[in-house]
Amino acid sequence: MDQPNNTPKVHTLWASIIHSLSICWNTRKSLLIMCAIAVLMRVALPYMGILMPKIVLDQIAAQAGSRQFIPAVGGIALLLVLVNFLKAFTDSVLHNGIGTAGINTFLIVQFKKWMEMDYELMEDPTFRKAQAKADKAMLFSYAPAMNIPRTLAELLSNSISFLLYAWEIGSIHPLILLLLLLSAAVNWLMLRRAREYMSSTRDIRSGLFGKLMVLNDILRDPGAAKDVRLFGASGWLSGIYRAQYAAYLKEERKLLSKNMHAQLANTLMILLRDGASYAFLIWLVLNSRMTLGNFVFVFAAIGSLADWVSGILAAASDLHRACIELVDIRVALDYPDQMNIGPGIPLPSKEELPPSIEFHGVSYTYPEADRPALSSINLTIGAGERIAVVGANGAGKTTLVKLICGLYTPTEGEVLLNGNPVGAYNRDEYYTLFSTVFQDIHMLSASIAENISQKPPSQTDREKVSRCLELTGLIEKTDSLPDKEDSLLVRAVHADAIELSGGERQKLAMSRALYKDAPVIVLDEPTAALDPIAENEAYQRYAELTEGKTSVYISHRLASTRFCDRILLLDGSVVAEVGTHDELMALDGIYARMFRVQASYYQEQEYNKEEAPV
Repeated sequence: MDQPNNTPKVHTLWASIIHSLSICWNTRKSLLIMCAIAVLMRVALPYMGILMPKIVLDQIAAQAGSRQFIPAVGGIALLLVLVNFLKAFTDSVLHNGIGTAGINTFLIVQFKKWMEMDYELMEDPTFRKAQAKADKAMLFSYAPAMNIPRTLAELLSNSISFLLYAWEIGSIHPLILLLLLLSAAVNWLMLRRAREYMSSTRDIRSGLFGKLMVLNDILRDPGAAKDVRLFGASGWLSGIYRAQYAAYLKEERKLLSKNMHAQLANTLMILLRDGASYAFLIWLVLNSRMTLGNFVFVFAAIGSLADWVSGILAAASDLHRACIELVDIRVALDYPDQMNIGPGIPLPSKEELPPSIEFHGVSYTYPEADRPALSSINLTIGAGERIAVVGANGAGKTTLVKLICGLYTPTEGEVLLNGNPVGAYNRDEYYTLFSTVFQDIHMLSASIAENISQKPPSQTDREKVSRCLELTGLIEKTDSLPDKEDSLLVRAVHADAIELSGGERQKLAMSRALYKDAPVIVLDEPTAALDPIAENEAYQRYAELTEGKTSVYISHRLASTRFCDRILLLDGSVVAEVGTHDELMALDGIYARMFRVQASYYQEQEYNKEEAPV
């Protein structure tokens, strides 16, 4: 079976700029309008600031009367106040609005991506590296990728001002302009080297940052906190964190050093350039080749031109970095799904349910793994058949059920449902055929009823919820609560939430599976935390409640699955033995040996319990 192409899209820097502007326009059109106004105000205000002294001196030199002097100077002063107000207003909007709008928009898109993308991507190391880069670009430091419209406004205002001032200076004397341009070229080359170093080390720095975030999550995980405290591992783990942080800081300092050297070179060139330019201007004035008004104007313009050149270089550098980081974000967000999320063939009709499931030469290898988790599996699960999947840890049991559920795409071969390839169905429609209970039972930060229905209150069938609670034996617990099935779960989110025990969580998960009432039931060791007797009773209860469905059960306790029609034993990534319990015991192979070892262990436990002193 040919694998779909999962190569991420390639985004150019120009495409990133257009994409960012499009996002801003669709989010808040007024922000881009403010950007355009801000560009005009940033150009106008400084220019008027250096133009006003020239006008005053020219008026004085011309011995203008009050009728000419007051309107000329007063008019530009009033205009200066208005422009200053507009600049302050638009700058405030840009600084407080652009980045916030960008982050909020991309967080929503990222959340949607994580909720809807192929489950397989979440475990793909390549995608996780791409996501680490995106997280760093989106949330770390001042997030330049979120501020591209603002950075672009800065670049435009600096560039327009530079051209305006260059024209004014060039009209006075082209030699001054030539000196300024040569200085700008040297500064650009220095900053370019710093940008190239930043780009060449981006993967290293993102990788180190991703490791820091993983360690940070581990250190904050309540589940791990118990072991950290009881085994006194805090000092050891803190040492690992400090070492990882030091490695990350080392790379960031190298980048900072490159940028600092570029800025120092820029400052030195400004001193040399301005010194030579000012000396030349003074010579022009002393030799009566320039009026005093023009001297003051050009003198100020040269100082401002230096700022515009530095601003252009800084804004261009920031824009380049921002576009690269936006590319990182878009690569993660646009990471392609392999499964069919488009139109698919119709799901089986009620008459065709429960379905049959077939494996034809199916193999699966995890990304970056050196050997397959499953190899050349050929298997048929009949309609309504109960199959137990057993085997040692790492034998491929969970991988098998994830392939059945359509969470994984086979590396080789194909999985069929009712004779049709799984990929022929729409992915999300295919998922509706399965009710699953996995070992890791996660609760939503919502009510018990919503956890069971997996829907908002308005779409939850309350009578059906009650029936499911009764069938799984959780009704006594919910009836004892003040808010019954409206009681909230997950105390980390809701202060008044309740906490369910392991057994109660398992019953809630089964209630959830019964509420969905799908034609295929998959149980992946949901009772691993229970004792053997309780697990056996739970599986017998599952068998009664899921009568007439195609069922797949996984358990590491072999006695719990004796009720199944067939038992499938995985060993070394292949199907080693298939048959009923009695057939496999008669075969006297791996299954029989595992069963006897477990039976003797539980018998010994029971014997020790009976012999224990009272």
